[in-house]
Amino acid sequence: MFKTGVMAALASLIALSAACSGGADGREVRITQGDSGCTPASLSVKTGEKLKLIVQNNSGMDIYEIEGIEGAELEEVVVPGGRTRNIGYTVPDQAGVYKLKCYSPGEVTTIIELTAEGSGGGAAPSQSRQAAPGSVDGTPPDATVRVRLLEFSETPDKASVKAGRIEFVAENASTSMVHELAVLKVKEDGSFEDIAGEIEDLQPGRTGSMQLELGPGRYELACLIAAGEAGSLVDHYKAGMHSPFVVE
Repeated sequence: MFKTGVMAALASLIALSAACSGGADGREVRITQGDSGCTPASLSVKTGEKLKLIVQNNSGMDIYEIEGIEGAELEEVVVPGGRTRNIGYTVPDQAGVYKLKCYSPGEVTTIIELTAEGSGGGAAPSQSRQAAPGSVDGTPPDATVRVRLLEFSETPDKASVKAGRIEFVAENASTSMVHELAVLKVKEDGSFEDIAGEIEDLQPGRTGSMQLELGPGRYELACLIAAGEAGSLVDHYKAGMHSPFVVE
């Protein structure tokens, strides 16, 4: 009788634990980051569905990233080489196509399309994001770098600055294309260590700013908009939209 009661209690506890973990995490979706891009390139989802994205970097690249663009509302996540990241994501309530940008800066980019179906209705996903804001703590920068963005170049008004708090002011001088400014930290072997900061999706004629604390080293200023993103037909980085930058 005692043994039967204990077994029943254990069974109930196990069932409750399984139910809680499954419900909290949502449907598992595996995304593999490889040398030639990310798979799968498309997914069918439901509006409002909870997903557990299991993102694995199986490439030879030190860093791979994944983020939502154009209304997908997924914050940027860095996946180091050989590592896996579990990311909770809730599909927006409106039916439509949402995009996840899966990329290694300056190397390969895959735009993963999530086709959301359901009864959510409403407006289609937004097609742009706001530029990253600058510092709001009132501390003045140690230096300001103004960068002109145009097809297909990133032209800073200075090639180097002293280490410290650096303000970047990016002007999209294009009359028709969306551009962005990403500040990439460069390793000794020429590969990228990380993205120090970004001013994303600047519409034609618009200006955005950000402040970053940067230590000495080699950096690169780049536009990482890929083909299929923000209406672009080309990869802006591969078209030459990047320039070296030094912090002394």
